[in-house]
Amino acid sequence: MFKDNLKKLRKKNRMTQDDLADRLYVSRALVTKWEAGKRYPSKSMLDNIAELFGIGVEELIKEDSEALETVRELSECIPEDQGSDEEEDAADDIAVRMIAKKISDFLRSLPTDERNIFLKRYYFYENTDEISTQYGLGADETRTMLAGTRTKLLNYLEREGQ
Repeated sequence: MFKDNLKKLRKKNRMTQDDLADRLYVSRALVTKWEAGKRYPSKSMLDNIAELFGIGVEELIKEDSEALETVRELSECIPEDQGSDEEEDAADDIAVRMIAKKISDFLRSLPTDERNIFLKRYYFYENTDEISTQYGLGADETRTMLAGTRTKLLNYLEREGQ
């Protein structure tokens, strides 16, 4: 699970929770909550943590089926990384920023509940049963809504040339 993997990686790299917090620009209390399983980092923070330790996000969250499932679901909507050399990496950074802006614009266009459900699932990695309970929806209804929103996002990004 993420919490165990993070702790092992931190210790393997001889870092204290304070060291890790400083490198990630977060509080030590937040690192403590991650390692205790009381909080889960956002997708962008998972990317930062994986980069810090020189591993892929999948390795960081291995055995964490809920997070892996959300990454797989959302990856259907996002173009794959094509670059490998330094020039392409710079172009990829620009492309990532452009896609992030377009996703943000897309999310702002959604009704509030649909946007919040999408964010709870794909930014905060909440499971669909928890989200369903919070919004008074059936689990199937929530999964259907999320699938529809992912399809809308994919179509939006295609129309926008991404």
